[in-house]
Amino acid sequence: PNKKHWFFGHLRMFPPSEEGLLKRAQRTISSPAWVVNWFGPLLAEATSHHAETAITLLSSSASKNEHLYKFLRPWLGDGLLVSNGKKWQRNRHLLTPAFHFNILKPYAQISNDCAKTMITKWTKKTGVAFDIYTDVNQMTLDTMLQCAMSFKIERQNEKEKNIYLQAVRDLTNLTMERITRPLLHIEPIFWLSSTGRKYKEALEIVQGQTNRVIQERRAELKTSKEVHESVEGLDQVKVTRKGKYIDFLDILLQTKDEDGVGLSMQEIRDEVETFLNEGHETTAIGSSWTIYMLAMNPECQKKCREELSDVIKDKEDIECTLITYFRSDLKKLQYLTMCVKETLRLRPPVPAISRLLDQPLTFKSKTHQVPETTLEKGSIAGVNIFALHRNVHVWEDPEVFDPERFNPENTNQRSPHAFLPFSAGSRNCIGRNFAMNEIKIAVGQVLRKFEFYIDDETPATKMATSMVLRAKDGIMLKLRAI
Repeated sequence: PNKKHWFFGHLRMFPPSEEGLLKRAQRTISSPAWVVNWFGPLLAEATSHHAETAITLLSSSASKNEHLYKFLRPWLGDGLLVSNGKKWQRNRHLLTPAFHFNILKPYAQISNDCAKTMITKWTKKTGVAFDIYTDVNQMTLDTMLQCAMSFKIERQNEKEKNIYLQAVRDLTNLTMERITRPLLHIEPIFWLSSTGRKYKEALEIVQGQTNRVIQERRAELKTSKEVHESVEGLDQVKVTRKGKYIDFLDILLQTKDEDGVGLSMQEIRDEVETFLNEGHETTAIGSSWTIYMLAMNPECQKKCREELSDVIKDKEDIECTLITYFRSDLKKLQYLTMCVKETLRLRPPVPAISRLLDQPLTFKSKTHQVPETTLEKGSIAGVNIFALHRNVHVWEDPEVFDPERFNPENTNQRSPHAFLPFSAGSRNCIGRNFAMNEIKIAVGQVLRKFEFYIDDETPATKMATSMVLRAKDGIMLKLRAI
């Protein structure tokens, strides 16, 4: 269908496929300012792809679009991704120290170890096309479980299908199915439907695991005497496992606001679920698409490998453990960073963001790219990030993979809001530095051991949208050991 339907709106025009993704982006790009998309008979969103529009929207007081994010609430509760208002402000303030550089340093070692576990698996897959995303997804989940909860179960080595990982994937897919089927927006209908019953089963698996770990760690905390040195924004924090690093759960269990009030059990669970599930999948997507782009562009892959050789030399790990981040390996890997950013431009893990206006908002343009527009209170406004990253006024030949777009000179010549893989403003991704570190370590480690390539026998890789930008049938590549 190429026209708006009276009941489905534009949903049938934009199926969750590569064709639908590109069609929606083209519809957005072809508009001089805003395009209105209907998601059913009652829900409409004004969408733009201009950096100046994004600046205005993301720096405003507009909240997350409750009409959309409410579908995540049964799973993620009132975690940072979903919550709004004073609750979001309080919890964002409490959790920001969890992403301080001193906290993130030991996580780099976890990322290295998990990447090396995956490399061991991949040594047995040389010369055969396989889906790298499945393995990378398991690796990032293992990383996140250790960083969030010090929960080491070596999921990558399990031969049978991982129940937890499948449940997380089911929740993502079933949530997207609900969003795209207007009848399932109605609570009783959803929970009585087969989709709702499957959702409930997956939810019990995921939340049951999280609750068990939190309860165990609360018990450990009561008997723990070891105290970690003070970190900016935190008082001294107990480490609930002798001789270990501070993890996300340590901070959640012990942080307190100005009134001395900590987080409730429900709030802790919501934030752990948000950190675990939003974190592991987006970093898996970013890592997998980066490897794919480098396989498609062998000269860039070669240049990354040469840089890794110069910086890492014969060391086993890519380090982020020096006193100053600016002297660390990760900071020195400038070309690899450019390749990761160019991948995130072409394949942003979260391809769109949406806000609900709490007051009228006027959008003006200094460059006259966008006509002056005022949206009324209660309007839903969004930025199509996939289209923003293809704005021809900013990106020449936007479909071409060109890491040099992100060298310092080119970066300084464009608006920082032209590139939004982690959103922007006060509600930007709190874990953006963690995500970039993990992606660079994972990609860097595998490039040191393998050359990735695509030949005539390799199945084609197509994009697909769920709530994130996955590949339809996996990301199929071949590799050879170096």
